[in-house]
Amino acid sequence: MQQLLEKEIKHWLKQNLSKKEIFRKLRTEQNQEELLHMLNNLPSPDRNQKTLPFRFVLLTLLVLLTIKQFLFVYLHENSSIALMLGLIGPFIHIYIMRELLRGHRLGYQILPILSILAFLRPENRIMPDILMYLSMALISGVLFFWLFPKKERLKQQT
Repeated sequence: MQQLLEKEIKHWLKQNLSKKEIFRKLRTEQNQEELLHMLNNLPSPDRNQKTLPFRFVLLTLLVLLTIKQFLFVYLHENSSIALMLGLIGPFIHIYIMRELLRGHRLGYQILPILSILAFLRPENRIMPDILMYLSMALISGVLFFWLFPKKERLKQQT
């Protein structure tokens, strides 16, 4: 149900309907909260298109860091528990990549926080990683505020 609703919302967004019009058009008593949530978590297509180069850079940085972490875990972890714990970071990166590729708000909210928290681990404090994490935090934070402005957020209607 959720995927069908999301596809329909994306279709109407591409037809240049406003989020309020889409809400009025697709709203039922059963899907009101879910529809409101989805509309607030998807950017408008024109803003999405304008930020394409920045999103490409962001995803490239995330892919490079994920590959580096997979290799680090594979080469340096010798116990199964350390291996499992070491794979948590790359799996989180994969989830964030999925959210960014689908254009969901959650990816842009989480990535700046996790990029800064990555500095708590000593292996992330080497020179190319520092610049990559800072770039990811900056780009994703700016994209979050650009793609999802507060003034365009729909409110719960009773």
